[in-house]
Amino acid sequence: MGGDITYATIPSTTAGVPRYHVVVRQFTTPSTPVIVNPLTLVATNGSCGGVATNITMPLTQTLNGAHQACTSTAPFYLVSLYEADVDLPTGQWTLSNTTSAWTSGVQNIPGSTLQSLYISAYLDNTTTVQDTSPKFESVLEPIISVSASAPHSFSAFDADGDSLRYEVVAPAGGCGQPLVSTPAPHFVVNTATGALEPTAATTSTQGYYSLSVRVSEYRKLSPNRWVLLGYVNRDLLYTVYATTNLPPTFTGLSVNGGASRSPSLPILIQPGQTTQVTLTASDPDAGQLLRFTSGAPNVVPGLSLTTLGATQVKLTWQVPAGLPPGRYAIPVAVLDNGCTTNASEDRTLLFIVGGSQPLASRASSSAATDVYPVPFREQVQFTTAPNQAVVLVDALGREVARLTSAADGRVRWLPASSLPAGLYLARSAADGRALARLLRAGE
Repeated sequence: MGGDITYATIPSTTAGVPRYHVVVRQFTTPSTPVIVNPLTLVATNGSCGGVATNITMPLTQTLNGAHQACTSTAPFYLVSLYEADVDLPTGQWTLSNTTSAWTSGVQNIPGSTLQSLYISAYLDNTTTVQDTSPKFESVLEPIISVSASAPHSFSAFDADGDSLRYEVVAPAGGCGQPLVSTPAPHFVVNTATGALEPTAATTSTQGYYSLSVRVSEYRKLSPNRWVLLGYVNRDLLYTVYATTNLPPTFTGLSVNGGASRSPSLPILIQPGQTTQVTLTASDPDAGQLLRFTSGAPNVVPGLSLTTLGATQVKLTWQVPAGLPPGRYAIPVAVLDNGCTTNASEDRTLLFIVGGSQPLASRASSSAATDVYPVPFREQVQFTTAPNQAVVLVDALGREVARLTSAADGRVRWLPASSLPAGLYLARSAADGRALARLLRAGE
């Protein structure tokens, strides 16, 4: 079904040689589990033709995924974990694993049974050796109707607070070997949060679809210098089938007992604080029972999930005092008990962890905040005053676009591909005040 690879810095056992704890996750179906033990991880320094080292990864744990069938509580998939501590001298490393072929009938990979499943992660430790890769949080498989889809999540948590950027990539059969495939037609990925947002599909063909998403991490080393530290790819199958069962949805959210608000709005919090977020859900199909789940508590420190009743769940986050300020996306899922397969929504919540100054004490301003991602390639978003006219100019002051912020203050810019990499400024159209600096990266 798919998999991913993550890494985290651990104390070195050889002077001058960085050491990392590497985890490989593989997703398989219980009916035909192809669980190998041990697994071979290939660590390649440099390009695809660089020096490669094979590393033996023992199977350390097999976990049950969520049950998603209405007549059984058996897990719909298995998650196999392989772990090892690895020395990676300073370099540009690709960590990869190639397993048996994709399952049959993957609609967007022709001849899928003849194609290998290749998963990979990338680490550049030439700038800094202290790095923990992003970790994907949700392990819920999207199972959607040909006529109705719902949000799902590929969001990841970065313990270092690095800036994350998400993008859909082509599935690969090997290093530098993209498979002949077409993009998954039912979702687009939010480049800032990793949320999978449903789109009007161009096909109603039932079956499996492959979705490959990359999350890249950038770190700001100086006021004008951002560097790519690495990326993690996740490959996963989702299922499309004919059903009249409609997915449940989250209808409201309250923070610390406050008024109900849209789940799409960001939640502000400080390091060391505890916040409680109550989510309310409903199902358009009468009489169906709801349940809630999240993979995030297994990844995010201080996070827990508690079901409050038939339609409510509480997410509690005791934010670690040392957590770096930044944007953190956390998914929460609601599933019904419909047949033949439970329908679901996996909603991505956005938390903004502030710095040492309490957010409530900051002077109000119409200046933009929360520019993301930095740097960007295809699109960038930021927040300013609601319904504000914004002018975008290049480094020479030439106007390149005019936009208007949404009712919640969000501005999303998708510049033309002809605009070059470099610095762009967002200014108020009313008085010319600077609102945000937007840095576009080259390919």
